[in-house]
Amino acid sequence: MSPHPDGFPTLTLRGGGWIIVAFALVLGGFLAWAVSGIFVGERPVGGGSDPASYGFRLEPLAAPRDSLVGTGNPRDFLVPLDMPATIRGSEVLRWNQEHRGKLVVSNDRVAGVVVNGEARAYPLAMLNAHEVVNDVLGGVPIAVTFSPLTDSLVVFDRRVGGVERMFGVSGLLLDSNLVIYDRAATPVQGVAAPEGLAPAHEPSLWAQLPMRAIAGPAAAEGLRLVPMPDTNVCSWRMWSAAWPDTTVILGDPSQSKRYKELSYARYCLTPRVDFPVAGLMPASPEPQSADAAVEAARAGAPRTRKAAVIEIREPGARATFSLAELAAKAGDAERTDVTVGGRDFDVTVQRAPLAAMVRARDGRPALVIPQLWFAWRDRE
Repeated sequence: MSPHPDGFPTLTLRGGGWIIVAFALVLGGFLAWAVSGIFVGERPVGGGSDPASYGFRLEPLAAPRDSLVGTGNPRDFLVPLDMPATIRGSEVLRWNQEHRGKLVVSNDRVAGVVVNGEARAYPLAMLNAHEVVNDVLGGVPIAVTFSPLTDSLVVFDRRVGGVERMFGVSGLLLDSNLVIYDRAATPVQGVAAPEGLAPAHEPSLWAQLPMRAIAGPAAAEGLRLVPMPDTNVCSWRMWSAAWPDTTVILGDPSQSKRYKELSYARYCLTPRVDFPVAGLMPASPEPQSADAAVEAARAGAPRTRKAAVIEIREPGARATFSLAELAAKAGDAERTDVTVGGRDFDVTVQRAPLAAMVRARDGRPALVIPQLWFAWRDRE
């Protein structure tokens, strides 16, 4: 402050006016950043229930229009995890101690994947926050996709239709199930790419459980996703015992809070389904614990909407098995067996949490698709 000839103080830069100037510059910069997306096209796309607002070409649409809806969150609200860093499973305990955190512990559920003899675990706490992981395992580019609302895991080969694709979260659902989109595509060496791929890539929509393109150029071509066998959702204890040489993804450190807080456990304990599902089965009370689910299965109670099941697919045959039914059959031994299409499978079952790991007795790969019962349907 400096004196004014008429006796009133005057604010100068030296006398503290610089604070107001600095504040104005910071405020102006923030406002410019906030509205910059309007001019450079970085505003979130979508965010309502209308699929047309999400910026994807919906023609041709190879799915019922009434079953395709927006989640209310924009496209890429959940950021996919690309090429995550990993550590060996044998190093997890030391990692937990050094970081005073929990990367994964015994009863945590993980998505376990084996490709060409290489095993890797993807903790479901991380998959809840990303829903898509673009990775390479056993020399194969894969997309690990998890749909929390249907508790379904499907792992795909990212090479589809002559191109290697990177997938993202569309913000849309089909029958309450994850819909992904190919955000980038590059020709696979030695494979003829579709005409019109370059120079600009137009994304297509792909439905997880139907395993096919449902809108855009890929739907026009009738392209389907190729699921990878030897994938299971089980506990870390079960997976690390079966695959002691497994690796584990580390995730994105900036998402660590979401990994801890984001959970769909309560949703799975209610019969409520928040988004449209064609042919949705009637609601009935859901068991409130694994023990209650097993006892209900042992008593012959019908499966409820949110009953956790696994589907085993064989050429010309497919069957679903409730985890509670498998646990009731296995008893204290925690092991049972099933037969699908004349092929025998050993199933290791855990009650807390309910989880199962399937391995074919002949040692060949087995295609297993975990999901909730209301999400299963005949898709052939």
